[in-house]
Amino acid sequence: MKRAWLLRMLREYGPCAKLAYYRGRPAAQVLYYPEEADPTVAAGRKGVLVVNCVYNPVAEAQRLGIASMLLEMVVEEARRGISCLRGEPCRFILAKAFTTGLFLSLPEFYRRCGFKPVPGSGGRLFYLPVAGEYEPLPPAGGYRPLPEDRGRALVFYSPVCQFSYSFAVEAARVVREVAPELEVELLNMWESPQEFLKRGGCGLVVNAKPVRSFVMDKEFREEVKRAARGR
Repeated sequence: MKRAWLLRMLREYGPCAKLAYYRGRPAAQVLYYPEEADPTVAAGRKGVLVVNCVYNPVAEAQRLGIASMLLEMVVEEARRGISCLRGEPCRFILAKAFTTGLFLSLPEFYRRCGFKPVPGSGGRLFYLPVAGEYEPLPPAGGYRPLPEDRGRALVFYSPVCQFSYSFAVEAARVVREVAPELEVELLNMWESPQEFLKRGGCGLVVNAKPVRSFVMDKEFREEVKRAARGR
């Protein structure tokens, strides 16, 4: 799944990742792409480079500055003119942040690298001005109940990150356990962007109710129960 996504990006936009090797084996990566390439963003902004993740899971390669070095390379390339933007000046870099609890949290990592939190993102997005300033996206509008969503659950995942699919599978498992009467469908949001967008960018809809909590949160199961009951 991710391989197919990466091959498509290479064909259409060129290199969109950097790898670091430590003692002869891959240790860390930074993955990035133009926001305009993302079909799940209704109004993709020109000249915006999205950093999807900076990932360094190898314990002995941590705390050596490897991830910082990779990100600095992307920032410097963006300042000079990064190839995946096809000659468009990079106005700002938008970084997606998450916390696994295992390594340095990405919000803290981006702060240390000079990024600023995007207002209203709850610490999930950070930006770094390059040739311009931050420009907010138009409001998504949120989820509006659709008659076709009643009696079913739609779980969206991104092909950009392998963990997204794993979390989607776990969310689907919990929904089936809590509400076996519901039809559950997993959807690749890059392959079905209109389905994702018409639900206001909500990653999980249960019985025409948006579920906001993350699958690993302790309140997730209860929120799914309430949604399944139509509350």
